[in-house]
Amino acid sequence: MKDPVEDISAEGMVSIHLPCHFEYLRIARQSILDVCARAGLSEYKTAQLEMAVDEACTNIIEHSYGHVQNKHSRPDQLGMQINLIRRPTCIVVELIDFGRGLTGEENKGIDPAQYMQDQRDRGLGLYIIKTFVDDIKYTRDAEKGNCLRLTKNM
Repeated sequence: MKDPVEDISAEGMVSIHLPCHFEYLRIARQSILDVCARAGLSEYKTAQLEMAVDEACTNIIEHSYGHVQNKHSRPDQLGMQINLIRRPTCIVVELIDFGRGLTGEENKGIDPAQYMQDQRDRGLGLYIIKTFVDDIKYTRDAEKGNCLRLTKNM
């Protein structure tokens, strides 16, 4: 099976670069809504993808860049790139950043039962993301950055 990003069909790809600040999340959400509407994705699936992307962007802002006070960081590395790829059978969203990234343990997320037992009020982001998309892939690369690829089937 070909990689959706390497095999971009006539539907194409929309790419946006956003600063890592919460006030820009609306642009990411609206872009998801627009691409999903053009693709004919149901409102229910669109809402799931929108929420998953919002959670992922929030995690990037809070955890990947939340520690950044580095005066030597390049300005183009302090944002995130969002690639929205429309395919005949799915929509692929790539979130690329150059922040801290996830470790193997952090990538697992928390078990909802443990979340309830601990009476936590935060920390279900990865669970929400993994529940609302059909496929998830995360890669870390020093040169290419961190890439979270979310796939939502039609």
